[in-house]
Amino acid sequence: MKKYALISVYDKSGIEILAMELEKLGYTILSTSNTAKHLSQFCHSLVQVSDLTGFPEILDGRVKTLHPVIHAGILADRTNPNHLSTLAEHNIDHIDVVVVNLYPFSAVRHKENATHKEVIENIDIGGPTLIRAAAKNYASVTVLTDPKDYIPTLEQLNQDSSLPECWSSYLAQKAFAWISRYDADIADYFEHSRSETVNQEGVPPCLDLSCSLISSLRYGENPHQKAGFYADKHKSWNVLHGKELSFNNILDIDTSLRAIRLFTDPTVIIVKHCNPCGIGSAANLAEAYKKAFATDTISPYGGIVVVNRSLDLETAVMINRIFTEIIIAPNYEAGVFDVLQKKKSRRLISYDPAMLNKPVNPLEIKTLTWGYLAQEWDLVNESQEGWKVVSKRQPSAEEYQALVFGWKAVSILKSNAIVLCREDRVLGFGIGQTSRIDSTSLAVWKATKYGHDLTGAICASDGFFPYRDSIDEAYQHGIKAIIQPGGSIGDEECIMACNELGITMVFTGYRHFKH
Repeated sequence: MKKYALISVYDKSGIEILAMELEKLGYTILSTSNTAKHLSQFCHSLVQVSDLTGFPEILDGRVKTLHPVIHAGILADRTNPNHLSTLAEHNIDHIDVVVVNLYPFSAVRHKENATHKEVIENIDIGGPTLIRAAAKNYASVTVLTDPKDYIPTLEQLNQDSSLPECWSSYLAQKAFAWISRYDADIADYFEHSRSETVNQEGVPPCLDLSCSLISSLRYGENPHQKAGFYADKHKSWNVLHGKELSFNNILDIDTSLRAIRLFTDPTVIIVKHCNPCGIGSAANLAEAYKKAFATDTISPYGGIVVVNRSLDLETAVMINRIFTEIIIAPNYEAGVFDVLQKKKSRRLISYDPAMLNKPVNPLEIKTLTWGYLAQEWDLVNESQEGWKVVSKRQPSAEEYQALVFGWKAVSILKSNAIVLCREDRVLGFGIGQTSRIDSTSLAVWKATKYGHDLTGAICASDGFFPYRDSIDEAYQHGIKAIIQPGGSIGDEECIMACNELGITMVFTGYRHFKH
């Protein structure tokens, strides 16, 4: 009885070496048309599936390996005499190695201008069926879905004709995980391609969280916690220089990119522990950096700087004056790397601004001790046409621009949050306090500490003011306009306070709370 190694792959990386080495180990290579054509240059004992089954590939290749001769050869339990007798009765040989990877559904799905028909044609049918069959029978069949496993598997087969159970079960687990991710991507495509959703709640009836380990991390938020970075293959940023990223680095990078996407003018945001400590906009990055750094001149040390323009040399030199752990920019101009790479521990990140418009993942997910919470992303993209000036005093043009700037800035912060700012810079942050008045007082204290004059500045609040206490606090320091969601039972009290003190108040109708 022959023993076959079935090889049918879309990604042919390293497949020649694997096939030739399997031949040396006594396997006859069994393959489908395109893979067989490729391997015919390297293998002597090549047999096409259609020749073994006596049935041609049909329906433009949709049906190739879906045949009892193939699946019986894979699924037969080698320890079951009845199974072996059945194989002998029907003259079916063993298939002991199955090497399969799938049509690139995900890549085609995300390809620009891909048609629905093209996407559907890249749903693999035979491949997943072969993988599932081989993985189910992992005790007797070696299943390979990842080219990274070819060489380690060959090394073990060269030592013994059968693989250790720990390795064969690892390959099976990897195979089932791969199929799970593949099917989840297909289901997600159909979920998002429907014009109308059956689910009236607007959220999917089930969540699939399968994704690949991109890298094992040194540790998590703290040194005693193991951690890894998992994602799909659609990266919105790349590390160009520096040592490996930590768990906290990746969190800070994500926070930085979520923040910078909100600003269209040349803007610099300095982030520390997933909260901004400086935001500035100007006609160029150098001036924007000066404004961002001036917000708080102590916190930026060891922080992250993100910009929304190609990083120029003048700005890079200023950033380089203090230790900045991570710098994130769409591009880096000539000479900038020479300055910034001198600090080996610094990371330099590039990103594609177009990738920030809409998250790749359709939902934002929070992990609980039991279960998950999922929600739509808060993209902070509501129209300003819905804003209402609810006070007697109208904002000046300059104040209105400051209100727009402040509303973007405060949406980034952890709640309760207050931002004091002008139209192009933040003067004080009040972040993560358990009461609105505490956040207001903290923002005033921070602004005063760094010498910022708040006269004529504006105040932005991520949630509504329940009482007038924050308004009185802002008034005492020269604040002339306030923007908040509105919607509190204390709205009338707050509007009356603004009218009494000559302050403009704008209700947006939207809350950007970060619990």
